[in-house]
Amino acid sequence: MKIAIFDFEGTLVDFQWQLKPALEAVYPQIAPNIATAELDQDLISQLDYCRLYNYLQKNITGPELAKETLQLIDNVFDYYDADAAQRWQLYPEVPKLLSGLKTAGWNIALDSNVGRKALNQMFKKFSLDNYFDLTISRNDVSRLKPEPEGIKQILNYYSNNATPPKQTFLIGDSVTDIETARNAGIKVAILINGEDKTACLRSHHPDFLINNLAELETIFSLS
Repeated sequence: MKIAIFDFEGTLVDFQWQLKPALEAVYPQIAPNIATAELDQDLISQLDYCRLYNYLQKNITGPELAKETLQLIDNVFDYYDADAAQRWQLYPEVPKLLSGLKTAGWNIALDSNVGRKALNQMFKKFSLDNYFDLTISRNDVSRLKPEPEGIKQILNYYSNNATPPKQTFLIGDSVTDIETARNAGIKVAILINGEDKTACLRSHHPDFLINNLAELETIFSLS
């Protein structure tokens, strides 16, 4: 059994999420909750969107306060998902690649920090539903990538198959995806021109650094 786990934004579609404005919108809303929880505001101000989410999930000890804080973040992130969705374009290599993987017997899943609502809309718009066995969104995990929770859900989904995986790859576009794959103990192929600069990606030593998704056809011996 072979498993290909795709990221969404920057991987299947071009990167359009407004990272800095989203965080600028989040901080004023959660500042009172951070003060109530007596957390280090200077540390929090240095975290990116996914590590902020995970840090607060882990360090706000009051269940109700944690729930309220994460809901505030989700509301902002949902807004920026919808904003990016207006511009996302499917990479032209995607249908051929996914069809080739299916024909070659690969199992295909998705693990994304994008919310469920936006993912469902985009899967319908780009006719992606029939390719994927399972999709994991921001709303399906308690901690986002680079935590491997979503990857573990996917691997558990396939664990009922009597044949153990021969190959499992995460295909993404960011340092976060590289760290996720390492945390999950699987290989990673990273597409450039997504969330992070090429030099930064290269310094984190992914198994494969690719210029476009068509290169995966060779890496995965589809052609």
